[in-house]
Amino acid sequence: MQSPPPTPTNENRVTETREQAELAHAKMNEKLVPTFKGTLQEQNVNVNSTEIPITIYTPVDVNKAKLVIFFHGGGFTVCSRKTHQTIVNMLADATKTIWISVEYRRGPEHKFPIWWEDACEVTRHILENKESYGVNSSAKVGLAGDSAGATLSASICHTLKNIDFQVQLA
Repeated sequence: MQSPPPTPTNENRVTETREQAELAHAKMNEKLVPTFKGTLQEQNVNVNSTEIPITIYTPVDVNKAKLVIFFHGGGFTVCSRKTHQTIVNMLADATKTIWISVEYRRGPEHKFPIWWEDACEVTRHILENKESYGVNSSAKVGLAGDSAGATLSASICHTLKNIDFQVQLA
């Protein structure tokens, strides 16, 4: 008699789900990312004793009077800033605004509230260093997000009082 296959662990399920999400979005990104006419720049922000990756989307003919910080969705577990690259490309192009997409540490390997702390501290860093991200020192800064990222965006708007606007994505 053959023994049953091993039961997948939660960690294996998360890894598999992340890989599936990355693959699905990669196919879409492959077709649409090249349509972005601006520049993409990858950086790390040092916060909470770690480096948090960000992607800066600077469109052609950028409006240097505003900047939007974007947090990806995925239940604080699955997706990443890479899975949401196409939507941020399109939003940056459409608004002629610099968009910064923020990665944050995800569960289950990292526990609440680390993703909120990462997002909040990266936002604080960007607010304090606006000019180094290509906008004027008086630029208005807004937050946006998808799903779990929208939760981060909304809660950070209530925590940091110097957020100028929130973008609602329908």
